Amino acid sequence: MAWNKYYIVVTNQQGATPIETLTKLHLTNYQAIGDANFPQTNKSNDLFIGIYEDKLIIANPDLTYGFFAAEPSDIEKKFVEVFPTSKIAALAENSTVGEFGYTIIDNGQRIRVKHGCDGEIYTDIGEPIPEEQTILSGHIFDPEELDEMRGEMDEEEVQNMVTFEASWRTPAEISKRFFEDRIDNLHTDAIKLTQYKKV
Repeated sequence: MAWNKYYIVVTNQQGATPIETLTKLHLTNYQAIGDANFPQTNKSNDLFIGIYEDKLIIANPDLTYGFFAAEPSDIEKKFVEVFPTSKIAALAENSTVGEFGYTIIDNGQRIRVKHGCDGEIYTDIGEPIPEEQTILSGHIFDPEELDEMRGEMDEEEVQNMVTFEASWRTPAEISKRFFEDRIDNLHTDAIKLTQYKKV
């Protein structure tokens, strides 16, 4: 089953609580409906807030999308205002439609923003980060796959496919910055969250 992930990580938030986070970010009209783990965020439009070690985890598609535009959105600006000295990462992987997104903010400054879907890149701001470089230096496609692609596309199209595939893999690689492993590999209950519904 496809696992679609849309989440935001904020560092240096030891002791933060979901209620406190809702208040700080002016996220109103949400009602807690129970505890959850990270896999339960899959394909849900609810809001999930929790802590992993000293990091605040917020999972919700709409909030995460707010970090991928060419210009900072109101919600991105609010996060930067509330967490001015933290590292903030907004990460998205939707294997259903082949979508990815990643934004890295450090001390209020955008370091990298990249977002795309179904082979198209929509936003590409900043220089490639180490995770991108690591993936691109590895094996993206087998030689047989590349030969097959070159039989159907010109070299520019092939390179665009390679770049897109590397970008698609990047959010999972970035997650290792915050969880010591890819988020997919964590124990089911490693990230404890509170689930909220809009009321």
